[in-house]
Amino acid sequence: MKLTNKFIKEFFSYKRPHASTTEQDWIERYILPELGDAWWQDDAGNIHYDNRQDTGSRTLFTAHTDTVHPKAGRQKVAVFKDNTVHVDGGECLGADDGAGVLVLLSLIKANVPAYYVLTRCEERGGVGAKHLADTYPNLLSQFDRAIAFDRKGTSSVITHQGWGRCCSDAFADALSNALSSDELMYAPDDTGVYTDTAEFIGSIPECTNISVGYMNEHRPNETLDLVHLKALIRRVKSIDWESLPTDRDPSVPDPDDLYDPHYYTWDAKYDDGYTHYNVQVFDACVDAIGGDTGELLYHIACVVNPAEPDEMYALIWDMPLPMDLLNQCRKDIDFAVNDDAVEQALYDLYQDAIAVNTYH
Repeated sequence: MKLTNKFIKEFFSYKRPHASTTEQDWIERYILPELGDAWWQDDAGNIHYDNRQDTGSRTLFTAHTDTVHPKAGRQKVAVFKDNTVHVDGGECLGADDGAGVLVLLSLIKANVPAYYVLTRCEERGGVGAKHLADTYPNLLSQFDRAIAFDRKGTSSVITHQGWGRCCSDAFADALSNALSSDELMYAPDDTGVYTDTAEFIGSIPECTNISVGYMNEHRPNETLDLVHLKALIRRVKSIDWESLPTDRDPSVPDPDDLYDPHYYTWDAKYDDGYTHYNVQVFDACVDAIGGDTGELLYHIACVVNPAEPDEMYALIWDMPLPMDLLNQCRKDIDFAVNDDAVEQALYDLYQDAIAVNTYH
């Protein structure tokens, strides 16, 4: 598996909403051939590959196969001369989390000892990871660390998810040092929101999420830094994962642990796709509370001017969003009962921000 431009264009050309035909085709084309006969699939569709070579292997790696695309199909992908990957018009790239899948496949090909899970339905609230946590607690108890490769940017080793601690500072510092090189610079980051490893914090001491080089996830202008991804793949194959410290006790609540799994619960009554949109907008609102307003403002642009959202976004990209309005919007989105209610919460935020800031 060589990450040539031709391969990258093909790999990211598949739009992969959960349980779609193109997600399954993509899995059969790119994932299963790398696993041989040594894989199995659980009832949630998660793909397991056990490459632990002795009882000393206590590392779990995860990445998810689905994307936020609303419909299955193919898309045209381009690679700029600076090795930035993007979609040639249309929807998001799907580097969230195709880039993470490439990291896992590279680790498997390098025969790095660990347990690997390609999770399903992460974008709809971590359904596959929840199934693992609920159904296989004995399996999860066999690991000291769970590492997801599903973080935007190029520098994060996530220490907190869902407003709670997921790994110790000692672990994050050691992993940041192990990942850093002449090409890479990583550091602990406490601004994580949610990925699959958040579901394992009650069973596995050290759970984190690593930046894989994508930006503007879930949006038409999503990009992937291919230079960073290739450097990360080279680096992770050389790390002694079992030497990383285990300092966090999952049975002892951390003083700053505010994690509330309610925000990411997938309820069957919303299986018509509403929660998919709800979780996207909710996550964008949480990012905005943390200081990154870009994705939330794009959602607002889509509501205010659905015919020309990019033009609307160009007008409001720097709109100030007061913290009290963001917190109210987060609550409204969390308890919204359908897409219309989510859109109304976004429109209310837009109107209130204009009123408060006299923004034009």
